[in-house]
Amino acid sequence: MAETIHKTTAELRALLKEGQTAEQAALAKEGKLCARDRMAMIFDEGTFVEVGAYVGRKRTELDKDADDSFEPVITGYGAVNGELVYAFSQDYSRLHGALGEMHAKKIVKIIEMADRADAPIIGAFDSAGAKILEGVDALAGYGNIMAALEDATIPKIAVVSGTCGGSSAVIAEMFDIVIAAEKTAKIFASPSGKKADGIAASSELYDIVCADDAAALACARKLVAYFGDEIETADDINRLVDVEDTISAGAYDVRTVIEATVDAGTFAELGAHRAKSMVTGLASVNGSPVVIVANNPAHKDGAICPCGAKKALKALSIAIEKDLPVVTFVDTIGVADKAETEEKGLAKCLANLAISYSRTCGDAITVVLGNAYGTAYTVMGSKALTGGLALALDSAKISALAPASAVTFLDEVKDESKHKETADAWAARYASPLEAAKSGHIDDIIASEELRQRIGAALAVL
Repeated sequence: MAETIHKTTAELRALLKEGQTAEQAALAKEGKLCARDRMAMIFDEGTFVEVGAYVGRKRTELDKDADDSFEPVITGYGAVNGELVYAFSQDYSRLHGALGEMHAKKIVKIIEMADRADAPIIGAFDSAGAKILEGVDALAGYGNIMAALEDATIPKIAVVSGTCGGSSAVIAEMFDIVIAAEKTAKIFASPSGKKADGIAASSELYDIVCADDAAALACARKLVAYFGDEIETADDINRLVDVEDTISAGAYDVRTVIEATVDAGTFAELGAHRAKSMVTGLASVNGSPVVIVANNPAHKDGAICPCGAKKALKALSIAIEKDLPVVTFVDTIGVADKAETEEKGLAKCLANLAISYSRTCGDAITVVLGNAYGTAYTVMGSKALTGGLALALDSAKISALAPASAVTFLDEVKDESKHKETADAWAARYASPLEAAKSGHIDDIIASEELRQRIGAALAVL
């Protein structure tokens, strides 16, 4: 009798390791991995320890075999580049990764274990949805996962490997960083979203896009390092930065400045596909992990729009929750001046930006590279908000209004042909960083070649 219901421990282990080969082969054709293969890619070789391997629901008359009751999710822990990391991966090769009560309990358990260990968690999403026959028990399982994530203050990285719909999409969005596999990811909250082709329709829902499942997992491995104490680098902190010509040319891509300033090869951009007037990401300077927020003059002169402010907010939330310093590069003509931006709640977005910067509690270094006018100067990590260190290049312009607008507002131009000349003279006198430094709003005026050295020194002090 027992033999018809249970298998031996050895047979169960074999089933757990082998999975359903035919379905795994079908997944491979789509460019997806099975859950166990994902774990092998996430963790350093030989370090993965599975948790809850035998957890499953009670068998019913619908089960064809003893292994049908195994939950289609693998959970456990191991090392990523020598550091402790926890993970779960939904297994589409079993019941299409359907989530039920025990499936959810396994995920909740591993989240709680990660939180107790103060270690990052990586979640791989690949599920067709809830187990319909479990009804509200399955729905409650989603709620339990959401509650566990909200309680956990650890770094959370989501990899959307396949289908991630409804409540699963909500859960994925509760992670700090969402990585999508371009070939196979599908993330949506409503049934209409399921019909959309590709990930373009859900571009607001992910932070990084990778070519496929394997590349997304490799990216998650890399990102874990930014939440540790130090990132190994051979880059010289005293290396001079050659960006003066770039900045003086105007309308430059701020990524050039970021990549020249941070440790070589460490800038990991977040949200590159959206709100291009703002650039955000993770990097390290002299081995210290930092969050980067920067205006991008190459796109709309770096004007801050609602989408750009929200993008900066996401990066700042990571910095605040994970206790990482923020390095802000400012070069913007101001806030976006269009009716539709007001309709999208520009003032509220700017208010939230100011609130987030104020919550950095001094762990902030702000560098004015070029223009910093009006409200944009204030909300982009000004010293008054952060209480941190404020630097400016000697070519920066800081004032309540752009010089051209200021001379018009003050009626200082009698001869229109001399408007630019008057504006330049006004900028030299009233918008120079020296004026801001005299009032203590800028701590020091530096040459662009010193950017890396000065930011590194500031991080050492922080």
